Amino acid sequence: MAPAPRFSAEEQERLIIGAAIKAIEESSLLDFSMSAIAKLAGLSMGSVYKFVQCKEDVLIALATRMYQERQSVFKKVLALPLTTPERIIAISLLDFSKVQMYNFDNQLESIVNTEAMMKRCSERWLSLMIACGKQCETMFQQFLQNAADSGELTSGSRDIEEINLGTWSLSVGYFQTVRLHQCWHNDLNESIEDENSLVLAADNAHIRTMKRLVNTYDWQQKVSNDDIEKVCLHLADAELR
Repeated sequence: MAPAPRFSAEEQERLIIGAAIKAIEESSLLDFSMSAIAKLAGLSMGSVYKFVQCKEDVLIALATRMYQERQSVFKKVLALPLTTPERIIAISLLDFSKVQMYNFDNQLESIVNTEAMMKRCSERWLSLMIACGKQCETMFQQFLQNAADSGELTSGSRDIEEINLGTWSLSVGYFQTVRLHQCWHNDLNESIEDENSLVLAADNAHIRTMKRLVNTYDWQQKVSNDDIEKVCLHLADAELR
């Protein structure tokens, strides 16, 4: 009879994920190796390859955990005692260090959401990441549907898809643009994370633009500048800002 493994499957997964994070921090998202992960985890290469079959799987696995953490934080924001349009804007007013899992979150997100990466990783890990994204999408869809059903969004379900797509596109586009400019204006050997980029001021251009977009729709109550200040206070009370 073969001896029992030293670690359960769950323990091996935890060790491999922890080792992968350390291996990337010690090198980079492109330069880490599977052998470094095995060494740091104290496991055989065979044990590592049972969990992840290639470097792309490692990155997708880390990204899936990152998205799961973000989703849990977004749930907290959507549960705040605010109006629906206020909660939409609250997502952009988060202190994003509160949802940061790794010091390479931004670079990881840029890498995993490419066609080349998705073609090279295993179907299992890609399916898990896509499922996580769909769960988040469904959560926001239901959030807006609840506003339509309650009459808070007086136009009903007609504008839900447009609001969902428009607000997410504006947020994603803004932060990608900020990161791009940081890359252009910083030495590559320096950290491109600017503390100010993780917490937006209530009068930041992105927040003003988001307010203008949200207020074009038929809400019972539009968002004012005072409302945005109130949102900041609620986020601070929830330790999300």
